[in-house]
Amino acid sequence: MKILMILLFVPLFAVSSSGCGPEIQTAAPGTDRWPVRSSKFTPVDEYYGKLLVQDGEFEAESATKPWSSWWYPVRENYLFQSDGNRLSPLEKYDRLVQRQTGTLPGAAAYERDNLYDSGANAWEGLCNAWAIASIMVPQPTRPLTIEGIQFGVGDLKALLIKSFEKVEGTRAFGQRYNGDRMSHFDDLYPDQFHGVLVGELLTKGRPFIIDKDPGVPVWNTPVWKVQYTVQRDPADAGIAHVKTWLFGASPFVDSYDYVGTLSVVFEYTYDLMGEALPDGSLQVHYGSWTGSSADFHPDFVTILPEPESGSRESLNIKLQPAIIDQILQTGKIRR
Repeated sequence: MKILMILLFVPLFAVSSSGCGPEIQTAAPGTDRWPVRSSKFTPVDEYYGKLLVQDGEFEAESATKPWSSWWYPVRENYLFQSDGNRLSPLEKYDRLVQRQTGTLPGAAAYERDNLYDSGANAWEGLCNAWAIASIMVPQPTRPLTIEGIQFGVGDLKALLIKSFEKVEGTRAFGQRYNGDRMSHFDDLYPDQFHGVLVGELLTKGRPFIIDKDPGVPVWNTPVWKVQYTVQRDPADAGIAHVKTWLFGASPFVDSYDYVGTLSVVFEYTYDLMGEALPDGSLQVHYGSWTGSSADFHPDFVTILPEPESGSRESLNIKLQPAIIDQILQTGKIRR
């Protein structure tokens, strides 16, 4: 799809904000056509600057394409429990580290005793760790045999994903919807969402992560490509109608050893509202979800640090990301 116009930002100083609840302030003079929200609900404006849009068709795609993987639900024992003659990924990690260092780390036992939860919600799992890993590091694509231990692609992905459970430098926009009276269903507002996709995909060529809808369950999904149209309302130059298609990677693969990207596409529609400028652009001040997107829209989005700047950890304290990297890169552990 041909890019017809370039979007620009008017720089603002970044100000951090936090809190919850649908706090709306009285409209300032000259902005009585739309409510003025608390800064709690405009963090994207503060981070990237005010958004300007033009009519047209737009497309952007990141050079980094996220890879798909199973998302390892918390209530499944696949990560730590052997199945017949098949060792689990963490048992293989334990055995290899013990053979090469003489010390048993106990990663499988720690996962079983401290992180596994048979009573967890069906949606709870490692989708966030997978989404981050699939953007920040290359995909394991072939099995490895080290010290007589066979690591399948699924084993390697599981270890890699576990090492991205805590990543320094991520930043989320939008407040998670928890289903309580303090949650605000329309947040993330569409003007804030649009600002992120312009700031990350169009401007920087970087993928980011969305929680795809505002339900209580969290389904984090890495997205790498966008297509959208902007059409000014013929009766009101202060309103632009937008239809957006986001392309992402799905975790619902049919094999632990899946290699590649199983694509998923999300469609969202919304109106952007603001001040029509003399050059034909619209300086956006507000947004409303429209059509089915009033009920199905991103709950929050997450942007990531540069790969070399974000340190990472596993919630499993017996797993060391540095050792996992050595297994993937060289098949040997440096003592």
